[in-house]
Amino acid sequence: MSEETVDNNPNKKRIRKKRKNFLANAKKYAKKGQMGRGTRMSEELYQYFVGILEVMKQGSEDYEERASLVNNVLERTKGEELNIVGNQLGCRVVEILLPYSSAEDLERFIEILSPELRRLCSDNFSSHVIETMLRVSCGRATEHLQMNETEEEPKKKKKKTESKYSEEHIKNCYEFTLKICKYALNNLEDFVWDSYANHILRSALKCLSGITLLPGEKPKVNLFRETVQTDKGIPPHQTEMQYKNVPDEFKDLVREFASRLSAWPQFKDLPYQNLTSALLQVLLYSIKNVDKSLTKELLKKLLNESFAPEDWVTSGADEEKEEEKVDDKEEVKTNGVTTGSLPPVFENQSAVRLLEAALFVAKKKMYTQIYARCFINRLGQLSTVPMLNFTVQRLIDNCQIKEELEPMFDELSSKFDAILASGNTGVLVALAKACLRIKAKQIQFINSLESVLIAKEEHQRYFAVLCLRLLPADRVQLDNLDKEYFINVHGSVILQCILEYQRPAKAVTSLLELTPEELLVIFTDAKGCHVADAFCKSQCVGVKSRDKLVWKLKGFYQKLALSQYGSRAFEQIYGAASNEQRIKIMLEISDKSSLLNGSQYGRLLANKLGVDTFKLSQKKWEQAHLKTDNKCL
Repeated sequence: MSEETVDNNPNKKRIRKKRKNFLANAKKYAKKGQMGRGTRMSEELYQYFVGILEVMKQGSEDYEERASLVNNVLERTKGEELNIVGNQLGCRVVEILLPYSSAEDLERFIEILSPELRRLCSDNFSSHVIETMLRVSCGRATEHLQMNETEEEPKKKKKKTESKYSEEHIKNCYEFTLKICKYALNNLEDFVWDSYANHILRSALKCLSGITLLPGEKPKVNLFRETVQTDKGIPPHQTEMQYKNVPDEFKDLVREFASRLSAWPQFKDLPYQNLTSALLQVLLYSIKNVDKSLTKELLKKLLNESFAPEDWVTSGADEEKEEEKVDDKEEVKTNGVTTGSLPPVFENQSAVRLLEAALFVAKKKMYTQIYARCFINRLGQLSTVPMLNFTVQRLIDNCQIKEELEPMFDELSSKFDAILASGNTGVLVALAKACLRIKAKQIQFINSLESVLIAKEEHQRYFAVLCLRLLPADRVQLDNLDKEYFINVHGSVILQCILEYQRPAKAVTSLLELTPEELLVIFTDAKGCHVADAFCKSQCVGVKSRDKLVWKLKGFYQKLALSQYGSRAFEQIYGAASNEQRIKIMLEISDKSSLLNGSQYGRLLANKLGVDTFKLSQKKWEQAHLKTDNKCL
């Protein structure tokens, strides 16, 4: 037995560390007479950078103003580049400004920092600048290779994006990208184990393979406020990645990285350390876009040597014990993972995260092998363990065929109560989405969920509410549903999936049996309002059911429109209404339009719907808004 104690109390709140304010800390250092950490800067220059950081934090949406600020600050760094990038504050400012820098400024930094790569790549501050230079250079070197398709001409061939940089600058950026990546490859044995240089290896792989964002990664927020954030990252349960176009020479380097790393004698141990596991995850995502056969070889090597080696065998006695432990919820909660009953990969969090990446990149045959070696007959146990239930979710997310989803579902359907009790309801979300995506086991999913939530027949009419709350009927005050209550975000997503199933009758009937006051509580909630989206947009919800919902809320549209989230639901319901119903809704909300205009959200809705026009002339409003049956906001 290990002496290490593990606190598995699910009700204990995790205390989040207060995020440090970089700017406030920089000012504190200055007051103490310390000009930041790292290399020393003059007090004048340090205070200048503090002021610049404050200006950038306020944001600048004007392109010319921003370009002027960038040029002025980078001009101020001339002659002190090495000193500035080695200082904590100077490094942060340069890192923020380089993506907006001119060709001349970027090339100046490339020229000055390149001879000092060995020292800078392992430095805790300047390594961030090297990473940024690599990303910016790669972006500019490959910008002209990206395809641009206009919305007006979707059928025509895609055209390559025209670069705003000169051919000479593009060539210099291309050469610098190759130089850094080859340098990292040549120093692989040292960089892999270095906390800062390891990140340069990851950035090199991402640049060479064309990765913009990794699964679950959010875009790095720059202090300059961007007017529109086009890329919000890859959300959970999404299984596709976007890659940029990159030259063949870049792809050859990725293959070289993969071959060199996989040939290491200690390769089988790399998944079990945080630093090396993170590098292997990026390598898997990178090689996926480069070489399918090499991806397969890499996954097979990881599976056979690290995840579930051939010398690892579960004894029959262990398998019998495992079944008993899965049935005993308390033992699963307190003991977590039992050595001997699960493959080695599940005993280490770093290895588990690499396994999730492997599931993401694996093709059908390789996916089946990973499922058979690591997961089969263990899903019930894994789903109730805090650390491992996310891996089960990724397994289900990446399932593409009916024949594999069905045994997974059969194994998990009897464990719904244990999954709910453990609080790992993301597994149910993944399963609900998989049933929708593959169009299999939909009725069985509804029945299994209903059997866990509803004990008595008279509670069936509350199926939708119990699903939203993800609580069994005996834990919910069913006579008090017209007042605000907590809606589980996973419950909301599950109900939305059920409404899009081929036979959503139970969920539809349950919603329509609720009183208008009870519906109002759901639709004015941040998570519940999306149920209206699914109800009104689902192709499997009948027109008559939508009509019933529209008429049921009669007299409550004013309250719905005044709420932040209710106004969202209002838009969806109005969009699904017939012309006759829209006129009735308009009559209701225009009757007290002063209330509508007095609310921030009501005013926006009134402008979209043309409430003022409706009050002046209903005929003109009808001509403008009721030309076709489906015309809405």
